[in-house]
Amino acid sequence: MAKEFEEREIAKYTMAVAVMLTGLEAHRIRRFECYQLLCPARTESRQRLYSDRDIERVREIAKLESEGVNMQGIRIILEIRSGRRE
Repeated sequence: MAKEFEEREIAKYTMAVAVMLTGLEAHRIRRFECYQLLCPARTESRQRLYSDRDIERVREIAKLESEGVNMQGIRIILEIRSGRRE
């Protein structure tokens, strides 16, 4: 189980792959980052790299957004789900 958790945390997907995996446009994924809902790893040349967990989070954010939740609401929901907010 610990190994599976670690593998999900490895940043390995470029933006192009993240777009293919999520079906979202790159500008939408970058917007999630601008709202600090997502923080992908970066290479030395500043290229974004996404982990499996990041991809899951992008999908979760997009689902909430499609349900009409604004970015501030999404931030609060994600905080509650992660246990960082009571």
